[in-house]
Amino acid sequence: MSKIKNLVLGGAGMIGSHLCDFLRSKGEEVISLDLLTGFDLRKDDLNKYKDVDFVWFLAWDVGGSKYLTDKNNFISIIKNNTQICERVFQFLEDTRIPFLFASTQLAAPDNVYGVTKLLGENWTKALGGKIVRFWNVYGWEDPGERSHVITDMVLNGLKDKHIKILTNGEEERQFIHAEDCVRNLHSIKNLEGEEFDLSSGKWVSIKGLAQVIADKLGATVAVGTVKGYNNRMDPKHNVHLFKFEYDLETGIAEVIEQGKKYLSR
Repeated sequence: MSKIKNLVLGGAGMIGSHLCDFLRSKGEEVISLDLLTGFDLRKDDLNKYKDVDFVWFLAWDVGGSKYLTDKNNFISIIKNNTQICERVFQFLEDTRIPFLFASTQLAAPDNVYGVTKLLGENWTKALGGKIVRFWNVYGWEDPGERSHVITDMVLNGLKDKHIKILTNGEEERQFIHAEDCVRNLHSIKNLEGEEFDLSSGKWVSIKGLAQVIADKLGATVAVGTVKGYNNRMDPKHNVHLFKFEYDLETGIAEVIEQGKKYLSR
């Protein structure tokens, strides 16, 4: 029997790279396409990949809160993601390959990033694909403009023994480790249903998150006065189907160890 052939769009990102490793560990074939490795979904030809069995549509112009809330990035977020949608969904419409679209808890009309994800969700529904909404997937990632809150807090705690939050820290999030994410993501492929919220169901405030990290590093925490963006809605689609091996403290401890290695380099 031939191997299942997967096309992972965005395979060099944090979630995508974990997914590629997981699929290979299952003996499946993986083709990874990513802007980071030279493939631009806004213009490069996908037609040579018509023979794949399944497409994982993870690629997107995205980053952490500091990237998504910076008004200087709004136009590029809209342009890049609508161009990606047009090219990828046309390929999926032409080929009718089964696929999964990675959306987000922030898919909503009140933010630029969320609007583009809503576009992707509706396109997916029209083509009969699966939608999975991620709720703050974390793991180690090299720091930069697009890095996410846990990596940034860990590095600040390691370098400065101090974690500064720009908001008042009252906004709440749900977190899931990347390993738990891809393990459950793979199971969704064979589940009945069209929409899934992939999350732990456990809320934690940003201030509380910072304190967990600070306690592990012997660091201090300072909060600001600005009210942060809070989209406190409960996961509603099939959350009970998922299993998690990482609790937040275990996952943070792993990121801290990887952060130490990064700084030592």
